[in-house]
Amino acid sequence: MRLAFPRSGDRWLRAARRVLVLRQQLSRQAQRPTVGGEFWTKMWREAAAEVGAEFVDLGEGFSEIRRGEQRTRVRGKNVMLDDPVTLRLAGNRMVVHRLLADAGLPTPAFAAFDLGSLGTAQDFAHRQGGLCVVKPARGTGGGDGVTTHVGAGAELRRAALHASIFCPALVVEEQVPGDVYRLLYLKGRFLDAVRRRPPIVVGDGRSTLRSLIDTENRRRAQRGVGGIAIDPDSRAALARAGHSLRSVPRTGTRVSVKGVSNAGSELESESVCEEIGKDLRTEGARAAQVLGVQLAGVDVITPDPSLGLRESGGSVNEVNTTPGLQWHYHVRNPEQGVPVAVPILEELLS
Repeated sequence: MRLAFPRSGDRWLRAARRVLVLRQQLSRQAQRPTVGGEFWTKMWREAAAEVGAEFVDLGEGFSEIRRGEQRTRVRGKNVMLDDPVTLRLAGNRMVVHRLLADAGLPTPAFAAFDLGSLGTAQDFAHRQGGLCVVKPARGTGGGDGVTTHVGAGAELRRAALHASIFCPALVVEEQVPGDVYRLLYLKGRFLDAVRRRPPIVVGDGRSTLRSLIDTENRRRAQRGVGGIAIDPDSRAALARAGHSLRSVPRTGTRVSVKGVSNAGSELESESVCEEIGKDLRTEGARAAQVLGVQLAGVDVITPDPSLGLRESGGSVNEVNTTPGLQWHYHVRNPEQGVPVAVPILEELLS
């Protein structure tokens, strides 16, 4: 069901939001990409062996890793490094944007708003004159509530309502052209880089895009990975490319079915350490330092990673705490990947 948004009517907007919240609660677990516990156990067990440590399964997803008198505990991607205040601060997009901009790092232009001040977002979109991204302002990750390829008018209202499911405070940003790169840092030391692109389906000349997405989701389910959500982001990305869910792409045609890269799989992720230039590495480290994050996944958007962000026209998009280490293992070129759990574990046991 698609919702038609009136230009006014706060009461209707509140009612529509309640409906979407209920729908989201029913489908959220199925839509979210997940990583099974067996992956984390294998990753940490192999890293422990690599550094000469003992791996002990504590149950309920917790593990303890011991080497001599040193020991640390892990649970999935969570490790004993960053403090709670830093974690909360890095999760607030408005504060992060201001701190990074104050430090001279390129960030997207943005405006803060909520459902009661949609005019602020509409004015921003008109001033930008291009496409925007609408996001929850804080407390989310993994692309939850994010809609890309947003124009003014009804598109923005739909995106705002979707984002408000996850947080009442919202942000609208300029959409920066380029690919998303996840740069991983440990106490300022560059560990790895992964280029992450949105999910793609390949046409067979018979199936609609909705059917192709369903087929891809079944493939992912067999591997224990969450599916591609059909939401405002997917609809907006398809519309900008001249498609809809009813479109039937020709055989061999590759169609990007989302705007956010978080929904991509290993087929759309690639280890690209050698492509990251010195200036970009330095800017990523600076972003982590400004926020005080020890283990940081710095997401940058740039059309050319060999250049610094100002030279390429790119920007720092986010600085992620407890970054998803699986992105550095689930790549389509694993032979070039970096086993990032090993240096992280060495630090934890030092």
